[in-house]
Amino acid sequence: MVRRVEVIISKTRAPGVLNRLKNFPYVHALTVIRGETSDVLIFRCKEKHVRQVVYNLGEIGVGVEYGVIDVVNLQMTKPRLKSKKYTRQWSTTERQTIEEIYEVVDSAIHLTFDYLAFTFVAAIISAVGLLTDSSVTVVASMLVSPLMGPILGISFGYLIGDTHMMLKCIRNELAGVLLTFAVGLVAGGFVLIDRDISSLKSHEMLSRSTVDGLIAGAVVASPSGIGVALSVANTNINSLVGVAISAALLPPIVNSALCLVFGIANSMCDSEDDLCDSSKDNFYYKASGVSMALFLMNWVLIFVFSMATFHVKGLKRSELIKQSQWRGSAFVKSNDAIYAINDSGGDGKIGSKSSITPSPLLIEEKQAMERKGSHSVKRMDIIST
Repeated sequence: MVRRVEVIISKTRAPGVLNRLKNFPYVHALTVIRGETSDVLIFRCKEKHVRQVVYNLGEIGVGVEYGVIDVVNLQMTKPRLKSKKYTRQWSTTERQTIEEIYEVVDSAIHLTFDYLAFTFVAAIISAVGLLTDSSVTVVASMLVSPLMGPILGISFGYLIGDTHMMLKCIRNELAGVLLTFAVGLVAGGFVLIDRDISSLKSHEMLSRSTVDGLIAGAVVASPSGIGVALSVANTNINSLVGVAISAALLPPIVNSALCLVFGIANSMCDSEDDLCDSSKDNFYYKASGVSMALFLMNWVLIFVFSMATFHVKGLKRSELIKQSQWRGSAFVKSNDAIYAINDSGGDGKIGSKSSITPSPLLIEEKQAMERKGSHSVKRMDIIST
């Protein structure tokens, strides 16, 4: 896929940035749009090379101390980009920019209605699959479950040093786990109305209730952590489907709740009752504990191996764009100047004087426009290089 990159900077800094871009073999169709006080540098770049370009621009302060970098996805471009001749450098760090990965991870970690709804639906599907011994239904619940998102956010937040992201992901993951466990308890209670306890041992439940299941789970969870990190780093959505199936985060939680309910019911039965399973009084309690241990083990292994994969892919905290008091602001270009709409300020309407404040990131451009006594671009020249 091809990306279009736009760099907005002041006229005084544009020549240096332009010369740096001309020396990049990955930059195609470099164009300069000259304004009264600011210039816009536009070029195309293949997706796998965007990170190197943005990182090198950041080394001279673009997007960090001054200017703005916008990256736009292009469905196609005609004519197709022809690679310039350069020596191929094989590297493990070919990936999206860290800002793009941040946005992908951030989109899946919030405690929203949809997150809770998907968790609820997935828990019901999993309970049905476990009780009816349907592996297909259990697999379907894994695809619906959103529990992988917060776990990935924990490892990514730890790697870049974002404590707020880590704590938020831990909270949201625990909320999903508690909801899933509650659904399992309710499902187990309903099932006991019409079925005897001795018949509630499906193969799907037993496979998640033994020590051998823990060993198999560890073997699967480790590569799953690697797979989910690679998928996010390279936007390989197809791989995420396979990882979601292999990780098996949600079914062990439901199985733990079901076994706990069955264990409590079994302990309350009369030992002479035909509906009780007196031969294995402690089986359900042990199965419940093993199932929950399986989930916790998967959580830890996915966290460790995804974090290690991110490290191999070259993700590091220093690459993340420095943010200060304007963190979380949305930038808007208007005829008057370039402003930042603060999350907590104003009535939220674009263009309202009470809702916008000058962006610290682009204060240099704004001051230059004020010195000239004009807030509009009177002349615009387009130069193709």
